[in-house]
Amino acid sequence: MEMINLLPLEEKRQLRAARANTLLIRYNLFLLGAVVFLGLAVAFAYVYLATAKGNSERTVTENQAKVSDFASIEADAQQFRSNLSIAKTILGNEVTYTKVIVEIAQLLPAGVVLDSLNLDAATFGTQTTLAAKAKTYESALALKDSFQKSPLFDNVHFQSITTDSAPTNGYVYTVTLNVTIKKDAAK
Repeated sequence: MEMINLLPLEEKRQLRAARANTLLIRYNLFLLGAVVFLGLAVAFAYVYLATAKGNSERTVTENQAKVSDFASIEADAQQFRSNLSIAKTILGNEVTYTKVIVEIAQLLPAGVVLDSLNLDAATFGTQTTLAAKAKTYESALALKDSFQKSPLFDNVHFQSITTDSAPTNGYVYTVTLNVTIKKDAAK
């Protein structure tokens, strides 16, 4: 069965317009709600970012104050590093004379004692004079042979062997040797 629409044409247009107006009002209310929501979201984001900015600026200010408190400590640390570097350089160039003296003492044959030994940084690698006292002539010769065989010395030769007129403790001979102590002997 078919329905017959008996409404006049003008009323039909008014009903269609009323339906369209209702739909437009709904869209306008939805649009207004979306704008209000976006406005609130933007306001909330602005307040949140402003608070975060304030907190960050406060943190930066506090950290700068802490950094300025540690400036003196950092300066002290830099001075300490500098002093360590200088100490390392000094210790790297240090000459251990005791090691050389002990090695020379171990080279002395029985019946020989050193009378004088002068060691300094200039002694190494240059001609040096050593004075010793010996009980016998053979022990004086053994002293020269011992020094010549040692890896500690180069260019070992007698300057003189003399007899003391007044020997002390049985040491009759005074021996003077010219030697060159190797530069790497103290390392």
